This record gives sequence, C-alpha cells and structure tokens, in this order.
Amino acid sequence: MMRSKKLVAVLLGATLLVLGGCSSNGTKHSEIHNMNMNMSMEPIKVELQWSPEEVVVNQKVTFEAVVTQDNEAVDDAKEVLFEIVNKDDEGQKVELKGKLIGKGVYQAEGTLEKEGQYNVTSHVTARTQHSMPSKELSVKP
Repeated sequence: MMRSKKLVAVLLGATLLVLGGCSSNGTKHSEIHNMNMNMSMEPIKVELQWSPEEVVVNQKVTFEAVVTQDNEAVDDAKEVLFEIVNKDDEGQKVELKGKLIGKGVYQAEGTLEKEGQYNVTSHVTARTQHSMPSKELSVKP
C-alpha cells in the first residue's frame, strides 16, 4: 500500500514537471514567433564608402557602411567589419570593427602602409541577414 502511494506521488510529480516545462517553452516560443513577425523580409542594404576618396600611404581613412532596410536606418546590426586586402599580397589584410555613430551609419578608422590596389569588403550582419559589398581602393604613394 505504501509503495503504491509513493509510485503515485512520483508519477504525479513527473507529470507536473513535464507540464510545467511545456508551458514555459510555449511562452518562449510565442515570444520568438512574435519577434519574427516584426522582422521585415526585405533585404538589408549596405552602402560602402570611405573618406578621403583619394587615399595616400599612412593617411588616416574613415571607412563607412550605411545600413538600411525598407529605406529605414538599421541601428541594431550585430556586426559591422571592414576587411581591407591588398590585391598583390593577400597576406596584407586589415580588419576594422565598425561602430554605430547614428542613423544606420557605422564607421571605423585605419591607415594603409603600402601603396597599391586594395579590395575593401564590409561584412554586415543585421536582422538575421548578412551583406558583403566590396569596392576597390587605390592607395597612392
């Protein structure tokens, strides 16, 4: 008799644990579902630029990525990284982390120590998407 009462108590406790776990997961699931419903399926757009436009060796350059979605600024990017690779020597690579300065504009500053042709790629991860526009940069002596 005592054994069956313990068995019933254990089964009841296990059932409550399972049901309790399901209800909290349901809340998390609905929060995630609601968050995804608020996300736009429109792709993010990234405009890559730098200043000054004409760069010379050892000159400070400001790299900029303007990130938008549905023509609105994206201020919540998870990552903005500028990758600058020398086309003649791919071992010559610089990576700069972009910081939000406002209204979807992310910037990073750096200098390039060698003249030549570079490939500049901005890696932007925002709102479950990734964009990697590239442009060529000439660095003069």
